[in-house]
Amino acid sequence: MNQKKNDEWPTSDIETIDRKIAARLQRVAAGSATSQEVSEASGLIRERADFMMPGIFRSTPARKDVKKAS
Repeated sequence: MNQKKNDEWPTSDIETIDRKIAARLQRVAAGSATSQEVSEASGLIRERADFMMPGIFRSTPARKDVKKAS
């Protein structure tokens, strides 16, 4: 019955990304991941973060640090 439910209901974008991440991280945890799979997992994690909080990882102008007078 659970399989039928999974087929009937569409998954959200976040859930799809989470499943992709989980599949790659299982191999990382098992110690059998290739460098390509680790790179893909990193990219998916960044993609998920960007999806949840758009723009937070976009490059911003460099902040000029102001020296405090001692």
